[in-house]
Amino acid sequence: MLRWLLVEAAQKAAQCDPALRQGYQRLKFRRGHAVAKVAIARKLAVRMYWMLRSGADYARLFACKATRGTLVHASTP
Repeated sequence: MLRWLLVEAAQKAAQCDPALRQGYQRLKFRRGHAVAKVAIARKLAVRMYWMLRSGADYARLFACKATRGTLVHASTP
């Protein structure tokens, strides 16, 4: 059940987040759409873990830069 929910969320997140979209398209071309969806779902699960662990919100913890969506830990004001 959790995997299904993460895959559903990953489909929508891949439409909205440019870094996830780029990763999804790359994996879809190489491995197929099913594997790409599950891989993006796993990335979302990792992001949720770090959000819970650090107590930060999504936008501040994962700011997408021009360098392939690297993880940026923004300091709190």
